[in-house]
Amino acid sequence: MQWKIVFLFLAAVFTVGFSGMPGGPQDANIGDEGVQNALNFAVAQHNRRSNDMYLRRVTEVVRAQTQVVAGMKYIITVKMEKTGCRKQRGDEECELASGAIKTPPYQCVFTVWSRPWMNDIRLLEEKC
Repeated sequence: MQWKIVFLFLAAVFTVGFSGMPGGPQDANIGDEGVQNALNFAVAQHNRRSNDMYLRRVTEVVRAQTQVVAGMKYIITVKMEKTGCRKQRGDEECELASGAIKTPPYQCVFTVWSRPWMNDIRLLEEKC
């Protein structure tokens, strides 16, 4: 009887140890539609809040995680760079900046909370 209890305890530890904390952030597929929507929203907010006259864009997604909360929380780590497009030019494909306006890339972590059934999405945190 005792060996069954020990086995069940070890199985639980093994499962939690390798799958992450229950209810905690889990690695997500970068191509997932929800991750992409959250990332696009976060980048748009980042550009809107920036005082720079040039748009920034993601050059690499370092990590994407999801967490089930009252909705879905997305924690996305990206590398960003300045483009040659001014903010007023709209939604066009922008090449990375070159010459005098080029700046070094930087890393950001965006935390986005989405509740699609309420048509609600929010940028909770932005660390760059």
